[in-house]
Parts: sequence; structure tokens; C-alpha cells
Amino acid sequence: MEELKLIPEKNNIRIKEQEGKYVIFNLETSGFHMLEKDAIDILDRVDGKTTIKELANFFSNERNLPIEGLEKDFIEFFKGLELRKIVTLKTN
Repeated sequence: MEELKLIPEKNNIRIKEQEGKYVIFNLETSGFHMLEKDAIDILDRVDGKTTIKELANFFSNERNLPIEGLEKDFIEFFKGLELRKIVTLKTN
């Protein structure tokens, strides 16, 4: 999957915890988005250098989850974040 080679890069966002949920404010679009803790954990690992495949492998190992399916879930997750302009997916 070519999408696994994409590198997510955070856009101009601010994250705030609010009652166990996380609010993301996008400074470029003035949009607010709610994310769960697991999504924030993934977003916290985004450094603009690590591919989607590498991020999926990291969380597979860290949380003892099977990589099968996780890579596909990560692709969908990051595509959704890109649609909301929270991240930009770039090629190396």
C-alpha cells in the first residue's frame, strides 16, 4: 500500500483536554474537533518524519495489537485528519 509511505505532518493546531475528551482547535480554519485519548496518543507521535507504516508498527508493538488491519485503520484515520485539515499527508 503506497499510502503507508505517506508522512503525516501536524498543521497549526492546539490541543486541550476537557472532561476526558480532547478538543483540537485548528488555527488556520478556526475549526474545533473532538478526539478520543487514543487518537491524541497517535497524533502526539506525529513528527513530520515518521511514516504511517512506522506509526502503525510502533502502536502495534506498544499496545500488543496485531498489525493486520491496524495499518488500514491508520490510513483511514490520517485521511480523516487530513480532510479536517488537522494534518497534511506528504511524500518523502
